[in-house]
Amino acid sequence: MRITALLFLFATISLQVIAQNSKTDSLKNLIQLSKPDTAQVKLLNELAYEYWSTDPERMLSYTHKALSLSNKLAYKHGQARSQQLIGVYHWQKSEFKEAIAYFTKARQLYQAIHDLKGEAKSIVNMGMVYKQQGNDVLALDRYFQGLGLLKDVDDKDTKAGILNNIGNIYKNRQENGEAISFFQQALTLWKQINRQQAVAGILSNLSEVYLNQKQYDQALKSSQEALAIFEKLHDTNGEIICHNNQGKIYLKKNSPETALQKYQTALELNATYQKKNLLASSHNGLGAAYIQLKQYTKAIDHYQQAYQLSSTKNMIQDLQNSCSGLALVYAQTKNYENAFRFLQQYENIKDSLFSQESGNQLTKLRVNYENEKKQIEINLLQKEKELAQSTRNLIGLGMGALLVIALLVLYQQRSNLRKKKELLVKNEELYKAQQALAQAELNNSQLREGQLLEQLEFRNKSLTTHTLNMIQKNSIMEEIRETVSEVLKSAPKNEPSSIYSRLMKLVDYSFSLDKDWDDFKMYFEQVHHEFFSKLKESHPELSSGELKLCALVRLNMNLKESATVLGISPESVKTARYRLRKKLELEEETNLTDYLLSY
Repeated sequence: MRITALLFLFATISLQVIAQNSKTDSLKNLIQLSKPDTAQVKLLNELAYEYWSTDPERMLSYTHKALSLSNKLAYKHGQARSQQLIGVYHWQKSEFKEAIAYFTKARQLYQAIHDLKGEAKSIVNMGMVYKQQGNDVLALDRYFQGLGLLKDVDDKDTKAGILNNIGNIYKNRQENGEAISFFQQALTLWKQINRQQAVAGILSNLSEVYLNQKQYDQALKSSQEALAIFEKLHDTNGEIICHNNQGKIYLKKNSPETALQKYQTALELNATYQKKNLLASSHNGLGAAYIQLKQYTKAIDHYQQAYQLSSTKNMIQDLQNSCSGLALVYAQTKNYENAFRFLQQYENIKDSLFSQESGNQLTKLRVNYENEKKQIEINLLQKEKELAQSTRNLIGLGMGALLVIALLVLYQQRSNLRKKKELLVKNEELYKAQQALAQAELNNSQLREGQLLEQLEFRNKSLTTHTLNMIQKNSIMEEIRETVSEVLKSAPKNEPSSIYSRLMKLVDYSFSLDKDWDDFKMYFEQVHHEFFSKLKESHPELSSGELKLCALVRLNMNLKESATVLGISPESVKTARYRLRKKLELEEETNLTDYLLSY
């Protein structure tokens, strides 16, 4: 999960608060004592802001009151901040289209009153919505825009919030070094102004980075520190995220019972809060924990709940996780039809994310092109303006005796300007021709890309289908062999057993046939090109059986699945993997799967 620090999004109002009361009580008292003017608008918005993470409905109620009063007073700053808070409400509810609309209204209002801080925060709000939709390119673009507007503004809180959001994107993209760099910058600024809630958010984010780096103890320590702060501040949103994160850490530490407790606590806290993406994460985590405990019925139930939540709210990452979990648990329970169905959905989501990323890159290139074109036009207009000014100065200085020279200079300048315009027209025509050629090349490239993606999808499906068929066939043959063995053991000694022995030999012979492996190798190499040749080139001493095992490890099959395909016991597969590590000369800390993924 991610911590998104909305705390920085609104300017802080200096209020005289009664010491013995809480901040919300103080604000309510001040509102009762105030007149319906701009000061009351500020108080209403400030009170609404206090409820954004604990009671969104109450936040919306106070915000509408502030907006209504702002409209009566024609108070643009109050209108802008109210629109921003309504956008936050819709963001909390995962209503992304509505959130973007309100943040856009707020930005336009801030622009009208030349409020750089307000405009920057509205832009960053849009980035946060794009981030939750999975559009990292647009999100980063908005974050850096906001940071650029605040370059000369002394606002540590807002800058820290933007740095935190940028770190979140790099964290989710597994670029851990960049993520830590931006998180540390944000943490330094927030500690300077003693923003405890924001500090807790950064600690939670750093916990996720440590988890990505497999530093589980450090990850747990940071998450526990964050949770302690959130509990002290009664921040329900932060508490839920911390419990979900700790559940994930305990799963990595192979402690499913503790992980269950953490995810259950998150669900209990979310019972009234009902934030959909946090609920989906909790159910996905519970599904993973029950798989570790081999309680597959419960695992399916929680994955299905996560699937339903993420399907209706366009939460791509949570939907991908639930499809992956359902494919795994159905495969474990030998429900291969459902396993294959959810595996297909998982692959389709991956393909759609790839296409979306490509589209985002094209959008960014198009925006850069438009900006560059506008800049060229501005430069040309500026040069024409400077030229005209120079001409007027020459005319003024050429009065009297220099009139003839001034006229000649003016004629020459006009001639040069005409030539430049003619050259500009030619360059524009050449530029359009180049653009048309570039567009044609881009269309061809997109067509080739689509064809390659279709081929890759077909080959992936073929490999998946063939692998599942091999597993199912070998599993059936193994059951036949076990059944015949039991019959042989229980049959009377004087009863002829030649037919059973012959059946055993036929089963064993089916395991030794190479046709399945030849077909498997063909499908495998279509997806993982030159895998066997490169591996053999690096390790020529590998036998054919060890190359088969390498392929199964490359597909991330567990011991039981590999044993079924190879027709041997899981213990034998474990021994074979150990010997394979020795032949590959791997260090103890090197993961065999990660090593083979490099080929």
